[in-house]
Amino acid sequence: MINDLSVATSASFYSIRKKLSDKSVEDLFVTLRAIHGAKGNNEFKHTRKQHNGVRWSALCFKYESSPSFLEDTTAIRESLCGFLLLIEYQGHAAVLSSRLSLPSSFKTNHFSAIATTRVEGAIAGADAIFQRMTMRNMSISPHAMRSKTLEAQNLANVVGPAGSRRYAPRTYSVVANGTLSTATPSTGRIGIRSARADLPGAVTFAKSVIDALLEDNADVSPFIRSFARPVSLKEALVASTPQTMAIDTNKLRDAMGSDEPDIRLIRLQGDTAVELSAGELTELMEQLDRPLNIEGDERVRTVRDPATGEQAASISLNKNRIALRSLSVLPASDIYVERASENPNEEGDRQKLRELLDEIDALIVLFDDVRLAYIDGQVFRDETLLDGGESFLRHFTASVSLAAVTSEKGAFTAAHTAFDATSSFGAIVDHIAEADPILLCDDLGDEWADFIGITESAGLTQISFYHAKHGELSLGASSFHVSVGQAIKNLGNMTFPEERLAGKLELWGSAYNAPGQKTQIQRTIRSNVADLAVALGCIDPLKSCSCYNGERSHE
Repeated sequence: MINDLSVATSASFYSIRKKLSDKSVEDLFVTLRAIHGAKGNNEFKHTRKQHNGVRWSALCFKYESSPSFLEDTTAIRESLCGFLLLIEYQGHAAVLSSRLSLPSSFKTNHFSAIATTRVEGAIAGADAIFQRMTMRNMSISPHAMRSKTLEAQNLANVVGPAGSRRYAPRTYSVVANGTLSTATPSTGRIGIRSARADLPGAVTFAKSVIDALLEDNADVSPFIRSFARPVSLKEALVASTPQTMAIDTNKLRDAMGSDEPDIRLIRLQGDTAVELSAGELTELMEQLDRPLNIEGDERVRTVRDPATGEQAASISLNKNRIALRSLSVLPASDIYVERASENPNEEGDRQKLRELLDEIDALIVLFDDVRLAYIDGQVFRDETLLDGGESFLRHFTASVSLAAVTSEKGAFTAAHTAFDATSSFGAIVDHIAEADPILLCDDLGDEWADFIGITESAGLTQISFYHAKHGELSLGASSFHVSVGQAIKNLGNMTFPEERLAGKLELWGSAYNAPGQKTQIQRTIRSNVADLAVALGCIDPLKSCSCYNGERSHE
């Protein structure tokens, strides 16, 4: 039966940390059958056979599962066929599979991740033409664009330096020597477009990729070097200290969000496993999304919720990765994960949510050096800031009016007709935005910015969004990420969307009501036009201009 094999040339590659044996592979096959409740004979099973200088092992069996479009309690079962091919070569392993995946315990015991730089050297060589790339933002701000995907015939021709800053590559497709290859460095997933392969073809594919991974000092594409670059965790920890942590919930959503999800999240009611409802999932994701503060200077560090001071987790700064040691607040601490192929209410390969998040490297950690971020199990450094940040800092100007500021918004009474001069809001109105003939307060609710300023000169309209913050002076990354993330989130509103303008005009025509206190402060702080609606409706965003994309963020 193995002679009928026809598979895509795509596999997950690992470094072998603990030598495999006939027994370890046989135990793996037994575990896979048990997880899926297989009762019949194997379609084929081969243990550590030799071919062309490699060892290969393969397993294929049928098992039954409830259809993905019916409740787990249904009596209807569908017959599926699972397959796994394990190739060992030069201290590395390649895994090709369909409907089967390696148990987490086996991967932890026997395999290590391939270094990102090795994957880049193998796939993203100097002559590679990038055609598609998915990137992760080096931020945990809820207001920032978390990821984006770019696609073009040649991305190097359409993506400038500004488009790559603060982003770490996650997956990419490249063409080199007429061959299209794809890579996901964080998982070691590498694929090469070709005709489907038989067993000798799969072995040849795995060998060629591993040979490329083993090449030292490979010349990497200049295009990918314009993005945040991988550095060792050891190097990062010598130079900087972890400050803030969050969970990359996109990874969890990806595993659950397809028509045939890989996993389901459950809670236990006695001995019964109950899948989380939509409302419970929303609550869980909101909890995991929150930025948390990292404390301590030991290898194992406490992680606290800044709002409550409660311990929410702990992390371990290991030699090559940051591990999630505990997740100690409800509901996350009581959630379990089951593989979607398992029978409900049977433990199988059930694991705590914390274990899955650690396994898939869902941890995001920011450092007190704003250039660094730990994403996908790897530290990345934004090298556009290696010049001391001069190219970045030129977009910022200091304002002496902020020296006297003692709060963000100041105090409010029913008699207030202006923001306190010692508040960030007052500094914007009286000093920072004093040159704007039109100044609108948009704070609270569906806000585009705290203040919006409009200036017209020589036929050009400048729109300025002002975001005010106040807090202790700090060089840490957390406050910076929140402030800039909020500004980035609102960039799309600088076109003054017509369908939303009517509601905004009604708001700007009212008085400012602080939480729990009405005031006499008018939201239209200044206006040099008789009809604000006409003035704003005539703005052509394509002809508008302003410094740093119209963003002025003051803290």
